[in-house]
Amino acid sequence: MKFRILRPILRIWRDKGYRPGTLGISLASGMFIGFSPTVGLQMLICIVVGFLWNRISNLRLNLPAMVIGSMVVNPITMGPTYYLYYNIGCLSVSCHVDMSVDRFANLGSIAELGSTILWAVLLGSIPFMLASIPLGLYLGRKFEVFLESRKLKRKQRRGRHKIGLAAANK
Repeated sequence: MKFRILRPILRIWRDKGYRPGTLGISLASGMFIGFSPTVGLQMLICIVVGFLWNRISNLRLNLPAMVIGSMVVNPITMGPTYYLYYNIGCLSVSCHVDMSVDRFANLGSIAELGSTILWAVLLGSIPFMLASIPLGLYLGRKFEVFLESRKLKRKQRRGRHKIGLAAANK
């Protein structure tokens, strides 16, 4: 397999304790955390939430899928994303600071603004966080269907291979 990051997901998926829908819920929760304005802490939050959830619930979350889902907003896309959050948040609260995308270029410039933009960014991220839930469930289900079809094709190939070996041995 070319993508090594998918191996832990596939390993857990093959596990006997796997339940359908787990990848969707895991991906949706990771995307929910990923769209929150916590760049730099998203993976850590996913790991903590995943471990705590797996301790108290029978429905186990897939930590690699959560971490992959949390990568929707990353340091590269942070500037435009936070600028969009800010503009959407300003529709709910009054904003007195004129912003540009450059002000959101790094964590240092965001920290300088402090509470001036905190509420606007938090409120602006909520629609994206909520929209990520059905999107993550959908994408996770599509990935599960792909894995099932892949598993079925492998079983069929093995069956044909065994039949070919049996015919060659006669």
